Amino acid sequence: MKYHSVAHCSEAFNLHQLFPAYKIRSNITLYCFFFWLVFQATISPIHNMASSVADECCVTSLKEPVQILSLAAAPSSQQSSSDFKLFSDNTSLDKYLSGSAAQNYSCRFISICQRNSWRPLQVTSSMLSLIIDKHGFSSNIRDLTSCYYTKNNDLEDSFCAPFTLSTDGPWTEVLYTIRYPEFKESENEWSIRQTGVCHRINTQARQSIVLLLGPKPNSKSHATFYDFLTTASNHYTGNTWFALHDALLKAHLPAWRSFNKACEAEFLPISNATFAIYIDEPLRVGYDQLSALSSLEARFLKITSLVSSTTELINELVDFLHTFPDVVNDQRRQHSIVNSLKNHRRSCASYLQSATFLKERVQAASQLLANTLSFRDQVIANEQNGNMLQLNKSAVFITTLTLIYAPASFVATFFGMNFFAMDQPNSRIVCTVMIWIYIVATFTLTIVTVIFYYWLLRHDGVLFGRLAPKVPVKDWTGFVRRLTKLDNSAQTKA
Repeated sequence: MKYHSVAHCSEAFNLHQLFPAYKIRSNITLYCFFFWLVFQATISPIHNMASSVADECCVTSLKEPVQILSLAAAPSSQQSSSDFKLFSDNTSLDKYLSGSAAQNYSCRFISICQRNSWRPLQVTSSMLSLIIDKHGFSSNIRDLTSCYYTKNNDLEDSFCAPFTLSTDGPWTEVLYTIRYPEFKESENEWSIRQTGVCHRINTQARQSIVLLLGPKPNSKSHATFYDFLTTASNHYTGNTWFALHDALLKAHLPAWRSFNKACEAEFLPISNATFAIYIDEPLRVGYDQLSALSSLEARFLKITSLVSSTTELINELVDFLHTFPDVVNDQRRQHSIVNSLKNHRRSCASYLQSATFLKERVQAASQLLANTLSFRDQVIANEQNGNMLQLNKSAVFITTLTLIYAPASFVATFFGMNFFAMDQPNSRIVCTVMIWIYIVATFTLTIVTVIFYYWLLRHDGVLFGRLAPKVPVKDWTGFVRRLTKLDNSAQTKA
């Protein structure tokens, strides 16, 4: 059925009965009401999805406070007075941000952290919304906070939120995330960390708002920003604190060289052992080392991806300074920041080249080790084939002898079992009536043998699997390689 008017629609949907609380008296009112319903049905899922994204990156109760450092420029001086506060609830935060004293600042640094890299931000949804609303952050901030949520594996471990630029009158906002390696001394291992930065700059009032999302409490990023902001030599009139981005890169980029070095130190012993072996001798490397090489290859691949993302970020920062020269009102300081960023870009190129070279070396070593293991298996298989050939020759010789002597042996055995006797007077052989015992015993034993043979064919793994040949290597590792089938209980360590 087709409806050609709003009146027909009202008859079809019977809106007057479905919504008696609404007084729909005309076709125009009905038309507007119908589209209001469509609008609500469209907007509600989008609003719910945005709320779920916001809730996913937040916690319900704080274990680490939100830290706010406000710098207020003192009159007739380049020095700044600082006000550092910690907030653990929405009420105190709202009271502070709404107060008149909190509005007089030249730079405000807001630091929010995670408990660890796999946990959401230590901020409630209401506190985050309050921070966003009071400081005028754009909707792009949700793209930044969406990178922080609860997970139980290395999900999105190579994703970096791209450099995002937005302008609103005198305000200019940039945001991004950066990933970098960090050595955990307590566990003696490396970990990939993530830091998010959102920087709002008012080029007219020379005012800055910096939001830092750190990977852990009192992270290196937080310490870098705090020390830079509280250092008196960095304070000058009209400072927009764009040099914070340079300080962040300077704090974390050198770790890539140490991370490459640690991975290379793990790779070289395996590589040296792979190149210094003979396939006709027992191997000191095996499939465990092949798994380790695969893990290293994935690690170097991640390095190339993350360093490339950092290089792209540096390019965007340099282009931003060229596009918005009024962000840094001192030309000498601007050139200094640009030159420092270019040096960081050159360092990234060096780290990327080193990681690419090591990745190719790992790939070559993995292929060589796989070929070596395959050739070694072929050598052992050839040795086993030679042994089997000798056994087959022996079996053929024994079978031939059996065919020659078995009939005579059977006849001699059969007539030597006292089932027959010689009747001398009548010159004939007499057979005993008890010969049926021999026939029944022979028939029964034959049936049992055939049944056992078929059982072995169906359950060959029970007996023959335990008889699989092994080749031990006489070294301290006691490494044993199976030549038939893999042991399902073995676990490879990445």
